[in-house]
Amino acid sequence: MDPVVGMIMDRGGADGLLHRAGILGQLGGERAAILRRMRDAQEVADILRIQADNAYAAQKAAAERARQAKIDARAAVAAQRRETKGLRARTETLRRRVNAARSRAQLLAARRAVSLAGLVGGSTVGDVAANWALSQLGKPYVWAADGPATYDCSGLTMRAWERVGVRLDHWTGTQWTSGPHVPLDQLRRGDLVFFGHISADPGTIHHVGIYVGRGQMVHAPQTGDVVRVAPIWRGDLVGATRPQ
Repeated sequence: MDPVVGMIMDRGGADGLLHRAGILGQLGGERAAILRRMRDAQEVADILRIQADNAYAAQKAAAERARQAKIDARAAVAAQRRETKGLRARTETLRRRVNAARSRAQLLAARRAVSLAGLVGGSTVGDVAANWALSQLGKPYVWAADGPATYDCSGLTMRAWERVGVRLDHWTGTQWTSGPHVPLDQLRRGDLVFFGHISADPGTIHHVGIYVGRGQMVHAPQTGDVVRVAPIWRGDLVGATRPQ
């Protein structure tokens, strides 16, 4: 028999009973301590398990975020490449359209020049300036340009009169004052015709062309257009000058 059990079952007198009660109390205390330690260990184990579960969940979520970020990055790069490719395609299409429009404009200008061949001729300085301006038909308008590939209105007239040794400023305001004003019923080829407000104040003049005869002028009209022949009779025609 177990000694402890033997002591508990000992049938001694009152002293024995007290002794057994003490042993039972001691055993109960030890059992309670063991149970407390087991509960504490269980609580610690539960805490560690929860922490481990949380850490695993956080790691899994971080891995999922990293995976999704990688997918999103690949998708963004692919979208950027598609957009760049589309932009290049649109740019190339626009370039071809611009070139085609420019070619058509130049062709029309050349045909116009042939149809207006009767405007070319003469040997005066004005004729030479007008004939040279006709040779620039079809070249694109570019603001502030003065050749040889592009022109604005005053750049074209400046270069035309430069061919005969007459220097003009690249501004319609001073070109208006570059020589005597000529009545419109006495125009000669090469005269400059001006457009603006009716006051004909140099500061209000906004356009100039070079007269080539038969009520026509050569001019560089505006952005998106080309050097071409057009009638001088417009509502904003203010007068003419014969450069000297």
